[in-house]
Amino acid sequence: MANMMHNAHRAGTAMPDWLFVIWAGGTALVSYSLVYALRKPFTAAEFEGMQAFGMDYKIAVSIIQLIGYVCAKMLGIKFISELRPENRLRFIIGSAALSEASLLAFALMPVPANIFALFFNGLSLGCMWGVLFSFLEGRRTTDILASIMGVSMALSSGVAKSLGLYALQSLHVGEMWMPALIGAVAFPLLCLTGWMMTRLPKPDAADVAARSERVTLNGRQRWQLFRRFMPVLLLLFTANLLLTVQRDIKEDFIVCIIDVSMVPSWAFAYLDGIATVVLLAMFAILSAVGSHHTAWRVYRRNGTAGVHRGIPDPTGAAHHPVAVLADAMHRHRLPELPDHIL
Repeated sequence: MANMMHNAHRAGTAMPDWLFVIWAGGTALVSYSLVYALRKPFTAAEFEGMQAFGMDYKIAVSIIQLIGYVCAKMLGIKFISELRPENRLRFIIGSAALSEASLLAFALMPVPANIFALFFNGLSLGCMWGVLFSFLEGRRTTDILASIMGVSMALSSGVAKSLGLYALQSLHVGEMWMPALIGAVAFPLLCLTGWMMTRLPKPDAADVAARSERVTLNGRQRWQLFRRFMPVLLLLFTANLLLTVQRDIKEDFIVCIIDVSMVPSWAFAYLDGIATVVLLAMFAILSAVGSHHTAWRVYRRNGTAGVHRGIPDPTGAAHHPVAVLADAMHRHRLPELPDHIL
């Protein structure tokens, strides 16, 4: 399918936007779901009664991997902005290979030293979102493509846990080897979907007119961009960091809260699949909004309303940091951003 569409595009045949969205969005969703399968299958394990360096073993594992993941996000500011399109697939394959190697090291190394292997697991996968998204940005349909790729975090979290539980409960794989087994299945599939994304047609003249041309940035250009939009970028970074920590805590420890022996192993995938369908429907409706500024205001109001009103105010929801940041981002120059680069 990828070759057929790629050849049709080279021959000058116009590809309908809906077909491109299905191809590009679906491939991106599956690709990032496979990234989760390499990063998060250990969340299905409880590691009950195990200790590492004076703390609960699973807490130590989660902290170490999160540190590696955040370090990769910082390094990605340089590497992703300088990554040329022809090197994206090489980066995806190399990162996925290092991730799987770290999972094998986690299984082979003695406890508790093996937790440090997951630092490299987080480090190798922290840039994958930016690399995969670079295939989608700068297009007329980027809004809906980003939404499709974004909901992969809802779907992939449940799928990764369900795969892990299936390996533990049905295949009777040990808790240390289970992540490596899931990763071994995900690795070649991620290489395949990464190759499929390289077959996406490049942005055409209409895409460039609607957005802007995406180019690599050197250190001086990155600094100029940062200085120009510093308030917005700092707020986005802080909000993303808070949401990442919050999401990881929920994903890593939900199996310690719920008695997983009383539910089917695929329950998490089923529930998150329903959430994904609902989110996709909502984003499909919002993608009909023509102005990027208007779309941002709708997203902001919906997100802030969910945080402000979803929990009674006495609990402090009105002062939730994400809600505060959403309001602050609206006040600090975001409306000044040119509509074509949002």
